[in-house]
This record gives sequence, C-alpha cells and structure tokens, in this order.
Amino acid sequence: MIDKLKSLLPYIGALVVFMVLSFTYFSPVLENKELPQLDETHAIGMAQEIKTFESETGGKTQWTNSMFGGMPAYQIKGDASKNIFSYFNRFSRFGLPYKTVAILFLYMLGFYVFLLSLKMDKWLSLIGAVAFAFGSYNLIIIIAGHITKAYTIALMAPVVAGVMFAYNRNKWIGGLFTTVALGLQIAYNHVQITYYLAMLVGIIVISKFVYALIEKKVADFGKVTGVLVIAAVLAVLPNITNLWTTYEYGKYSIRGKSDLQVAEGEKVHSGLDKDYALAWSLEPKGTWTLLVPNAVGGASEAIGNNKDALKAVEQQFKEAVAGQSQYWGGRVFTSGPVYAGAIICFLFLLGAFYFKGKDKWWLIVATIFSFFLAWGKHFPGFTDFMFYHFPLYNKFRTVEMSMVIASFTIPTLGFLGLKEVLGNPKLVKEESWKFMVAFGLTGGISLLFYLFPAAFFDFISEMELSAILQQKQQYIQQNAAQAAQVGAYFDGLLHNLKVARIVLLKADAFRSFAFILIASASIWFFVTNKVPKKYLLWGLGLLVIVDLWSVDKRYLNNDHFQSKRKVNQSFELTPSDIAINSKKAEGDRVFTVYKNPFNEVNTSYHHHSIGGFHGAKLRRYQDVIEHYLEKDWQTIIGMLQKQGDSSSVQQKLGEMPVLNMLNGKFIVYNPNAEPIINNNTLGSVWFVEETHPVGSADAAIDAIGYVDLKNKAVVNTEEFPELNNYKVDSVAGNIELVSYAPNKLEYKYQTNQDQVAVFSQIYYPKGWKAYLDGKQIDICRANYILRAVKLPSGSHDLVFKFEPGSYKAGQMLALISSLIVLLLIAFAGYKYYRK
Repeated sequence: MIDKLKSLLPYIGALVVFMVLSFTYFSPVLENKELPQLDETHAIGMAQEIKTFESETGGKTQWTNSMFGGMPAYQIKGDASKNIFSYFNRFSRFGLPYKTVAILFLYMLGFYVFLLSLKMDKWLSLIGAVAFAFGSYNLIIIIAGHITKAYTIALMAPVVAGVMFAYNRNKWIGGLFTTVALGLQIAYNHVQITYYLAMLVGIIVISKFVYALIEKKVADFGKVTGVLVIAAVLAVLPNITNLWTTYEYGKYSIRGKSDLQVAEGEKVHSGLDKDYALAWSLEPKGTWTLLVPNAVGGASEAIGNNKDALKAVEQQFKEAVAGQSQYWGGRVFTSGPVYAGAIICFLFLLGAFYFKGKDKWWLIVATIFSFFLAWGKHFPGFTDFMFYHFPLYNKFRTVEMSMVIASFTIPTLGFLGLKEVLGNPKLVKEESWKFMVAFGLTGGISLLFYLFPAAFFDFISEMELSAILQQKQQYIQQNAAQAAQVGAYFDGLLHNLKVARIVLLKADAFRSFAFILIASASIWFFVTNKVPKKYLLWGLGLLVIVDLWSVDKRYLNNDHFQSKRKVNQSFELTPSDIAINSKKAEGDRVFTVYKNPFNEVNTSYHHHSIGGFHGAKLRRYQDVIEHYLEKDWQTIIGMLQKQGDSSSVQQKLGEMPVLNMLNGKFIVYNPNAEPIINNNTLGSVWFVEETHPVGSADAAIDAIGYVDLKNKAVVNTEEFPELNNYKVDSVAGNIELVSYAPNKLEYKYQTNQDQVAVFSQIYYPKGWKAYLDGKQIDICRANYILRAVKLPSGSHDLVFKFEPGSYKAGQMLALISSLIVLLLIAFAGYKYYRK
C-alpha cells in the first residue's frame, strides 16, 4: 500500500504544480477580484430574462423575447438537467474559480493525461502540459470571455488520449475514456471546437487505416474503430437535447439557407454568408506568430503603449503614430497572436526529424491542414471547396479558430521529438544535420527577421494603406497649393509607422532567437554528455514557462482584474431604463439607437429589445434588419444629429412600418434622458381587415415596406392557404395580451365575426402552438416574421405555448443514455476493483 502511494507521488506533485501555476497566474482572484470578460457579459445580458423566469417560477423556458423580437434559448441558456456529463463537468472543476483558475488547471491536466497515454515520461509530460496550457491563444480567449470555448479546448487532449489508447493499447478502456472525455467536451456546447476536434480525429483514423492496410491489420482496425464509433454515440446521446434542438433551429437561423432568392451568379448554399464566415481569416504571414509573437504586431492596441516603439518615431509624427495600432495584419482587429512558443516550435521540428513513430505523420498533416483552414479567404481554392462541399463547414465563422488544431499538434510532436532525443542521444549526434536544420528553420529565421525585417514584411496592412492614401488624396484636393507638403507628410507618416512596427518585430524576433539558442544549446550539451537529463528537464521547463508566461501577460495580466462591484456595474439601471419601466406594458419593445442596437445586450437585460447580440439569430429577422431596421436606426440617428431635437423623430417613426409592427414603443437615444415614446406602434396584437397575398419570401419582405400593416397582413398564401381571400368590411371587437411568460402568452378577445389577428411575436414553427379554449389551432406566418391566427367570432381565450417536440424527446433520450453511461462506468470500476 505504501509503495502504491509512493508511486502516485509524482502525479500528485504534478497536480500541485498545476494548481500553484493556475492560482499564481490568476492571483487577483485571491483578493476577491474578477476578470471583466466581454463575451461573458454578453451571455449574462442575453440570458437574464430566462434566469429571472427560472428563479421566480422554478420552471424552464426554451424561448426568450429579450432580443431580436424573440428567439429560441437553446444557444443562450440551454437545459442540461438530464445530461450526466454536465454534472461531471462541475465535479471536474474541483470548485476552482470557473472563469479563470479552473480553465488553466484543466488545460494542463488534460494535456498531461494525454501525454501520459502516449507512454511519455511523467516529468516530460508535466512540461508538455504547461507548454500547451500557456499557449497565448488559450489565455487570450479567457480575457475575451470565451469560457465554453476554453473548456472545450481543454478537453480536446483527453478525447484524443482515449482514441489513441484504443488504437495503441486497449480498445475497451480507450473507448470508455473517449465516451467520458467527448461527452464532457460536447456538454460545454462549443460546437465549432468540437467540429475541429472531429476533423483532427478523422485525420488520426485515416492514418491508422493506412497503416492497417500496410500491415494487413484491417480487421483489428475495424474492431477498434467500431468501439470508438459506439463510444462517440454514447458521448453524444446524453447531450442530444442541445444537439437536436440546435440542429433543428440551425435551419431557421443565419446558419441555415435563406428563403430569399440569391443574386444571379451567386452560389446557393445552406449556411453563413461567405464574406461573413471568412471575415476573420488568418493572413498567411500571421502564421509566423507561432514562432515570433509580434510577427504582425501582436494585438490591436495603440503603438503609444510601447515606449520603445514610439521612441524610434520622429518627433513631428509621434502623436499621429501613437494612436495607430500595433497590429498590421489582414483582420479588422485582433486580441493577440497565436503564439505556440519559440522553444516549442524548435522542438516540433526536432520531432519532425527525429521521431520515428507512426503518429508523426498525422501530427504534421493536421498542423498543415490547420493552417490551410485558418487562412480562409487568403487561400481561396481550398477554402471554396471546404465552404461549398465539406459537411457543415459553412455553418461556422472565424476560421482562424482552426489554429486550435496546430496549438495542439505542435507541442505534441515537439515533446515526442524531445522524448526521442532524450532516449537516443546517439542518434542526434550521428544525424546532427537534422538538429542544425531544425535550429536554422526556427532560430535562424528569427535572427533573419531581426536583421532584415523589411525583407520579409511590409508593416502596413492593405486596409490601412488604402485608408491613409484616401485621406492623403482628400487633403490634397482641399489644399491643392500645398500638395507637395501634404504628400511629404503622409509619406513621412507611413515611414515612421513602419519604423515603430519594425521595433516591435525586432524585439520579439531577437527574443525568440535567444530562447531557441539557449534551449538548443542545452539539448546539445545533453547529447554530448555535458549536462545530465535531470538538469536539462529543469532548465527546459523553466525556459518554456518564462517564454510563454511573459508573452501571455501582455494580453491577460493583473491589471485587467477589477473589484466585483465594478464588474457588476455593466447592467445597472440607467435613467432611461427607469423611465421605461414606469411606463411600459407587456409586449412593448425597446429600440436602443445611441449605439449599435444589433451588437449590444444591456437593453436585453432589462427589456424586450428590437436588437440584441447573438451569433445565430433567426435568418428572417436578420433579413428584416438588413432591409429595414438598420435603415431606421441610421435615419433616427441622422435626424438627432442634424436637428438635436427628439420631438422631430416622432413624425418620422410613422414611416417605419417594421419598427411599428414589432411594437418598438421606446426609442433610447441617450441612456441619461427620457426615451422617445413611439405613438405609431400597432401594439402587441391587432385585428386586420384583409390579407395581402404574396407568392414568395422576396415579395413578402418587399410588401411589408409599403402595405398598410395596420389593416392588412402580408401572407404567402401558397404556404398558408387558409388565409387566402380573407377580407372583412371593418375590424370589430378587441383582443389583448392578459398574461405574459417567455414561453406562454395568454390573450382574451371578443368579436362578432371571424377575424385574423396579427401578433407582434416572432413566428417559429418548431415549438410554438396555439390553443383556442384549450383546443389546438394553426399558427400562420404574416408580415414575413410575425404570427397570425384566424379566430372565430365570440368571446374566447387564446394561449400560445412553446412546446418543442425535439426538446421533450431529447430530454427523455438524454436521461436514458445518461443512465447507460453511468452503468458502464460503474461496471468498469467494478471490474477494475475485482482485478
């Protein structure tokens, strides 16, 4: 027993190291401080109505009306109550601070387990785990608030560990481990990272199949692959509620196919708009940031924040250059580079040259594949094929995110290579040319970047150059007599901007060269028997952590932390909010115009918003934004800026039919002022005299711009023939909303004739049901995005309920499969105990 405990000490020691490093990096949490994270703030704003409903009623809602008129809540605050993996995830965080310490700890723990599964030395595995965890991208996404993405990345390594263990050692243990790890990963609900993981595993499986063919072991390969397929199914099923509802909703979201006809010459596809999907493509030169963090300037922060860079600028240009961005790559902005570590890049090439195992090839292929994916619009042939032909690829944006594959494969092959060097130093001496080439391709290139920066980079982005030249031309047109002086000034500005950025690059290029030189010299001293293995590992471990830690702290450091009180101030009520709360009725919506209404959540936190923030809003609502609401926003802002009088806007609001049919009652133009009250809205529900028939989505979206929506409902009568030829002489009776919950709306009405009612509620066919006095009736779509119901005469109760069948069936399937997974884990534990 004592011997067993002693054998566990190194692993316990590793856990202690991970814990110490995590708390040290995020030491402000020990002072009860928090990290303000933009995406986490967005998540809080989006989910507030759901959270309030759950706390007040104890129930669950899968719909919220807090943003974009209303949308499913599956990707806002899903219900994982029947998913066993969601409970496992809570346990796996060990009660550590959720948004900081726990993430970093799991980064290290997951990769540590993975390297151990490859039969790597426990101390080498520890260093490798630290190297992976402190890759800059892993820390940058934490400050951005991409919490679920971070956890999903942390669980990539354990999933691959299970797959590799199944193929290399024991298919049953590997299969069970894969089930648990993949189930945990899917439960964090970042589908894009799981998609990239599936690509990585696919490359591994292809590699294993090729070797099975060569070695004539296809039958064995088939058995293991079969076990892994079952493992994947068992991982998916407890997560099925979220996956099923998301898949169902995806067809109606901006990630699905548009109902509008595309322009001639454009390709028809189901998925995101191509330009939107590829907007965040990694410029090929940006790939060098794996080796040199400031290869393209680092983050989009002011040059003035770097004293050394600004010091190199001529005095007359200091002020202008100080305000320019350090980053000069091809994206609109970036929070920082994907830095794998200079030493790790060197080790990666050592692995490529010296590692003899079969896994080398899938690691190299996956790394290159990751680059190709990340380059996106800069690598059009490959990207077009993937976008139009590869399953589900066009459902995702921010393709630079695929660099998570390289961030995983580079340290993996690097430490497999180091393991080979440590185990066979004689080989390195015999084939020293490989060592020199690895040094030349990393340290040598870093030195060349330092010595001849202008030979490799231009230091001005195309967007930036275009903007500066346009500004230059405008000044010349305004001051033709001084054209020469203006031209000279802008030429000087461009030159000094380059000078400042060259300083940034040279500093990091020399830094990378120095780290690689010291690391390579240390390894060579070991190879030539001048340094013991123990000291080499201590030295390399220290070098790796110093290298990565110091770069990470540029983008996430103690200064970013704030008191909890200050962090929580984001959603404090403004005077405008207070005024709205005192006047609004159920169903009223708010249109915030003093900032981009389609990229903010403060309104959604307190009210029902015309706008909001979400990466997968309903496709038809996005169509309405692009055709009408964006123009309405710009019109209102333009009038306020021109006339400065909010009363002048009131008359113009009558010319905004879409805003009025959505019941946009309050216009917030200043958070500290009374909102504009829109007296032109049609209310939460109204009767119409007739339908305006159309035959297509294009005709419908055009019609809502000119049809009198107060008296007519625009209906595609081919889809909803029951509303064809509807017309009454005049509207009679009344209808009103009497009870509101996000997933249940109750109305009472009285009329002496059959009539059509239009509701300022968003139409979504997969879940919303209407009940007239308890009996289900049909819901139709009107005005492109709203609901309409044909109602009989008399006094009746009408109730809308959100009851998605996919959610109910998914919950039942999740519960049953969760029990199966629990039984399998219990059985495996019992067998292990008996053995």
